[in-house]
Amino acid sequence: MNEQIQQARRYVRMVWPYRWAALGLSVLVCIGGWIFALMMPDIYEVKAKIFVDTRSMLRPLLKGLAIDSESLASSANMMKRTLMTRPNLEQVARKTDLDLKTKTDREFDAVISGLAEKISLQGTQQDNIYEIAFTGSDPKQAKRVVDELLNTFMEAALGSNRKDTAVTQKFLDEQIVQYEQRLLDAEGRLKEFKQRNVGVMPGEGSSYFRNLQNAREMLQRAQLELHEAQNRSSTLRQKLEGEEPVLGVMGDQQSLRAPAASRYDGRLAHLQEQMDQLLLQYTDKHPDIQAIREQMEGLKARRDEELKELAAKAANEPQDSLSMDEPAEGGVYQEIKLAMAEADAEVAGLTARVNAYQAKVTELEHQVDSIPEIEAELKRLDRDYGLNKQQYDELLKRRESARLSQEVDQQADDVKLKVIDPPRVPLLPIGPNRVQVMTMVLLAALGAGVGLAFLLSQINPRFYSSEELKEITQLPVLGTVSLVFSERQRTERRMELGVFALTLIGLFAVYGALVTLESMHVNLSSHISRLIEAKS
Repeated sequence: MNEQIQQARRYVRMVWPYRWAALGLSVLVCIGGWIFALMMPDIYEVKAKIFVDTRSMLRPLLKGLAIDSESLASSANMMKRTLMTRPNLEQVARKTDLDLKTKTDREFDAVISGLAEKISLQGTQQDNIYEIAFTGSDPKQAKRVVDELLNTFMEAALGSNRKDTAVTQKFLDEQIVQYEQRLLDAEGRLKEFKQRNVGVMPGEGSSYFRNLQNAREMLQRAQLELHEAQNRSSTLRQKLEGEEPVLGVMGDQQSLRAPAASRYDGRLAHLQEQMDQLLLQYTDKHPDIQAIREQMEGLKARRDEELKELAAKAANEPQDSLSMDEPAEGGVYQEIKLAMAEADAEVAGLTARVNAYQAKVTELEHQVDSIPEIEAELKRLDRDYGLNKQQYDELLKRRESARLSQEVDQQADDVKLKVIDPPRVPLLPIGPNRVQVMTMVLLAALGAGVGLAFLLSQINPRFYSSEELKEITQLPVLGTVSLVFSERQRTERRMELGVFALTLIGLFAVYGALVTLESMHVNLSSHISRLIEAKS
C-alpha cells in the first residue's frame, strides 16, 4: 500500500509542473464541448394511444359460416407492416412538408429513412392498446407526422377488411365461372363418350373381367343343366319305349288317351331366356330378375293346375267317346309321356340359354381389347368430372362465406378503434440529455489535461527525489541541496496557486451553473443562437 502511495505521489510531482497546460487544455475542451452540448437541437416526442375493441357478438354466432378475418390491429407487427411501407412513408412526408427541404432523390430517400427510424410502434395483445410515437426537433411538425400516421392506420384498419373481402369475392366469382365452364366441358365429354359407346358400357358395380368371368360361370352352369336335362329326357324316352300301351275296353268301344301338353310352356321358356340375359349383367337381387322369377312361379303353378285338369278329364271321359280302333294308354305310360314332354321343354329352354350365354361369352371375348380401354376412359372421365364438381361446390361455399362476411362488415363494425390519448404538441423536449453530455465533457477535459501533462513530463523527464536518482543511476547520492524561496517568491507562488485553484473552481462553477439552468429547462441554445445572430 505504501508503494502505491509513493507511486501516486511520484505521478503527481511529474504532472504538477505542467498544471497550467493541463488546465488550459481542460478549459478549452470544456468550452467547446459545452457549447456543442448547448447547441444540440432539442428532441421532442409526440405519442398517440389507440384502443382496439375487437369484441363482437356476430363473430361467435357466425363461426364456421363467415370468414373470420384478422384485423390490422391484432398485433404490433401487423401495424408495422401497414404503416412502415414505403408508399405510406412518402405520403406522410409530403403531407407534413418534409419533402420541401430536399432537392434531390437521394436527399428525399434520406428523409424517408430518417422518418422510418424515428417512428416507434408498440402494443400488447392482452389489453389491445397500441402506441404510435415520433421524435423530431420540431414539436409541431412531430405532431403533424403522428396525426398522419394515425389517420393512415385508422383508414387501413377500417377499410382493409372490406377491401380484402371485395377482392376475395371477385376472385371467387372469376374462379367459379372458370370451373363452371370446366364442369360443362367435362359433362359434355362424358355424355359424348357414353353415346359413342352405348351397349358396351361396363355394368354398374362390375368390370369387364368380372362380367366375362360371370358369363363363363353361367355358361358352364347352363351347359351342366342342359346335360342333365338331356340325360333325363333320354332316360324317359328309353322307359317309354319299354312300356306297352294298355287298351281299355268299355263296352264295345276302345279309347286311347293322347299325351297332355300345357300352353304355358312357351311363355315359361321365353321368360327363362329373358332372365338369363339379365343375369349376364346384374345379380339375382336385381328388381327385374326378381319380377321375372315371380312371374315364372305363377305360370308354373297355372301349368301344374292345367295338367291336373287335363289328366282328370281324360280319366273321366265316357266310353262312347272312344273309338274301338284306338288303344287306351295306361297310367304309367301317360305319366312317362308327360315327364318326357316336360324334359323336352326344359332341354329346349336350356339349349336357348346355353346359346345365349355362349353368344355373350363370345362377344365379351371379342371385346377383350376394347372394353378395358372403355372402362379406363370412363373412370378417367368420371374422375375428371368429380374433381371439377368438388372444386366447383367448394368455391360456391367459399363465395357464400365471403358474401356473408361482407354483409357482417357492412352491418356492424367488427373492429372499433378509439383514440384514448390523442397527439399533442409537447412543451418540453425529451432530449438530448445535456447534463449527461456536459458531465462527460468535463470528465473528458480533465482527462485530456492530465494526459497532456503526463505526456510533457515524459518528453522532459525530471528527478524529484534523491531516491529516484539513486534508483535510476545506481550511484550513491552524497547529499541534496534544497531550494529556499524568498518571501516574494513565496507570495508569487501562493498567488499562482490561488489563481490556479480559482480557475479550476470556476470551471466547476460554470459546470454547476449550466447543469442548474438545464435542470430548470432554460433554453440556453436559443439565447446563444440569438447572440450569434446579433453579432453577425
